[in-house]
Amino acid sequence: MNKKICKEKYFDFLIRFFTGFLFIFLIVFSIEKGDKFFRIVMMILSFFCLFEFLTISKTNKTLIKVASFFFLFVILADIFMRKGLILYIICFIPYSTIFFIIQLLNKTSSHEEKITQMNHLILGLVYIIVPFYLASYMYSLVGKELVLGTFILIWTNDSLSYLIGKKWGKRKIARFISPKKSIEGFIGGLLFCLISGIFLYNAWGKKYWFILSFIVPIFASIGDLVESTIKRSYGVKNSGIWFPGHGGFLDRLDSFIFVIPIIATLVVSIHFFD
Repeated sequence: MNKKICKEKYFDFLIRFFTGFLFIFLIVFSIEKGDKFFRIVMMILSFFCLFEFLTISKTNKTLIKVASFFFLFVILADIFMRKGLILYIICFIPYSTIFFIIQLLNKTSSHEEKITQMNHLILGLVYIIVPFYLASYMYSLVGKELVLGTFILIWTNDSLSYLIGKKWGKRKIARFISPKKSIEGFIGGLLFCLISGIFLYNAWGKKYWFILSFIVPIFASIGDLVESTIKRSYGVKNSGIWFPGHGGFLDRLDSFIFVIPIIATLVVSIHFFD
């Protein structure tokens, strides 16, 4: 029996490692390919994350189809029209308007249900779409090093906080939200992020890596707890099944979604006051 359990755990670890590796490869490859390719990948990932969010929040299926249509239009327009980041704004204003009109004219829903559906859209746009837009904006404003380094810090924190928390985690941060999130895991992730920050400083010579290596673990942990709260409110364990061992796209990118707006704010502020 013990051998069977060990084999299952080992197999689960291999699946988790393989799917995680493929995801990391995709992100690194998109960053190295350049601004445009990275932006398109961010659009596609943001679509999957928003789709998962609208699905688990039980949003009207017609409205989800509307979201799918506009995302497809934005991606194709960016590929063939080469208009860049402005397409995010141009397309999501009419998308939001149509979303609201469809919901307002829906005769089968109560007024409370209509407001709830609209809140889903607003939260989805702010919580999910904005961070992916900001990641693309950061790439175009500063370059690939900051984006790549941020992902490295996020992956370091997520991986090491998970491994250390699983091995030595006893004191839980918020048991009622995420029973697996421990103080020991958080400290371990923070420590290894600081070490990664030193390597990034030696590689690229930017002092802000020391600040970012401290900021990332804090807001990555908050992002994980926020997504756990959303899933718990709808009685869902995982946002999807795309990444065996990890869950869905939203599960895989919850830290990124919360970290990027903080870093983008710092970057834009530095450029504005410089």
